[in-house]
Amino acid sequence: MKKCRGALGFVSVVLLLILGEAFLSGAAEAKTEFRLSNQFPPSHHISKGLVFFADKVREYSGGNVECKIFDSAQLYKDTEIVEALQDALVDTGLVATNKWSGMIPAIDIFEMPFVFRDLSSPQKFLDAGAAELLDKEFESRGVKNLFWVDYGYVQFFNNKRPLTKPSDMKGLTMRSFSGSDAETLQALGAAPTVMSSSEMYMALQRGTVDGATTGMPAAVSRKIHEVQKYMTLANYTTAQFAVQANLEWWNSLSAEEKDVILKAGRDAEEWIRGAIADSENEAQKVIADSGVEIYVLNETERKEFQDATLAVRDSFAQKTGDIGKRLLDMAQNAD
Repeated sequence: MKKCRGALGFVSVVLLLILGEAFLSGAAEAKTEFRLSNQFPPSHHISKGLVFFADKVREYSGGNVECKIFDSAQLYKDTEIVEALQDALVDTGLVATNKWSGMIPAIDIFEMPFVFRDLSSPQKFLDAGAAELLDKEFESRGVKNLFWVDYGYVQFFNNKRPLTKPSDMKGLTMRSFSGSDAETLQALGAAPTVMSSSEMYMALQRGTVDGATTGMPAAVSRKIHEVQKYMTLANYTTAQFAVQANLEWWNSLSAEEKDVILKAGRDAEEWIRGAIADSENEAQKVIADSGVEIYVLNETERKEFQDATLAVRDSFAQKTGDIGKRLLDMAQNAD
């Protein structure tokens, strides 16, 4: 009987050791989950790019890291996300870089007129050292940049006449999407009115404004091509987004988790750039097929618009100091 009890005791100890090891192993492999706030609806190609990112995070981590996406501003609006990241109210989020312009004026480099030429230019600019410079600016304000999200180019739409030279802009009332954009329109002789994209269609339909600055995919999704006669394909400025993280949360991750997220981010960057190119081409076809007259600037005409907006770029360089001048040089060399 004593031998039996001894054997049972031994077995119990072994079982406890096995269970303990299993518990510790499970704890070591506990899943890391993080939330990503996204203001776009699920149907948007950028939202699809974020799903691609989340899938890659899961794949590269073997399921140990999980990204939970909250679309359609369920968590935070685009005007709230920067503060939410800084205050650690959310782990990660999609940020329109112009939402940083109050704290980081140099971020407006993306909205400088006639600096970037085509869809490859922003990547060349970032790879040339701009990403490193801007990442330091974000980190000094408590945020880690995970990856960049291209959005495409902004074009000129209007209902009055083809815009083939700067003087054609004079006297037009134009919807503008930001302060920097309005500054560009003023330099060209137009009268800008800053308004949200949701107000744009009605203003154009009613004739409250003569035209608008917006991207081609946005123009199609907002049905702008139904109430405009002319479009100038100018690629005159671009919009840039980024997926960013609260820095304290980021620093709490293991080296392996950070590597997984950054690798997935690089893949997502490339995927989204391809999706943007497809989206731009498809939107241009829809706009042309609807009867909008599209004018494509040639090199001489583009140079005229570039010269006419020199004061905007000079003002940017003066306001932003050394970092702004360095970024401007990088952008122009990437053109």
